[in-house]
Amino acid sequence: MVKCSNCGSEINESSNNCPNCGTPVSKQESVEGTFCTSCGRKLNPGATFCPSCGTKTDKENKCSNCGFELSENVAFCPKCGLPTNQKQNSVKTCRNCGSVIEEGTTFCQECGLNVFTGEKSNFQNVNSPQSFSDKMDLNAIIKPTIAALIFSIILSAIGLSIGFVWGSFIIAIIISVGFFAGSVDNEVNASVLGVVTGLLLGILENPLVQFLFGPYAATAYAYYFGGQLVLLMVIGVIVAYASNIFLGSYIKGIVDERMPWLK
Repeated sequence: MVKCSNCGSEINESSNNCPNCGTPVSKQESVEGTFCTSCGRKLNPGATFCPSCGTKTDKENKCSNCGFELSENVAFCPKCGLPTNQKQNSVKTCRNCGSVIEEGTTFCQECGLNVFTGEKSNFQNVNSPQSFSDKMDLNAIIKPTIAALIFSIILSAIGLSIGFVWGSFIIAIIISVGFFAGSVDNEVNASVLGVVTGLLLGILENPLVQFLFGPYAATAYAYYFGGQLVLLMVIGVIVAYASNIFLGSYIKGIVDERMPWLK
């Protein structure tokens, strides 16, 4: 059966003309998707529901990739970018890197290209390891390094005052670097923080003793204990690396909550 495109009357397919208005059958359109199967009203192309009775049509204008309901006459899906006249399974390889695209995938897993729109996303392949230079960001460790150095100097002074002597600097570097190295974003930056803090504290070792106890005490300290610069650097980098790997998430939580100025 077809319905007359002029008056909506039902016409047998064997008829040559509409019995109501006489329109030739050769000019009629199929019932499906053209007229409502319930009330017979003519439907607009791509309509999902009949505007008169609300009956759902057989044809739905949805994206074949994500299922998003499309407006009439759109060229691309506004959600995933798939051309409305292109089937998803026609996409086989990435136009940028040539990698095979799995069915149902919008972005290339290798280069991050949107396989439908050709736009590059902020995608980063998690399987590609970052180099040392990629991870290192000196700007990100300036504040934590300064904080670690100040804290280590204060702890060293306290230790010297109560008699820890040379052990004061070692304990100070372990505590200060152990905390502040855990607050940075990766182990490379943490290691740089540790070695720099150890270096600077080693340089300030004798001046700090002289400041607290005078030149004679500094001379005696240097004679009996010598400089610990290399030792402090080695301890600093080891503690920093271990702290960032094993305690990083815990320390970052403390910093985010109580020390936002450190970032």
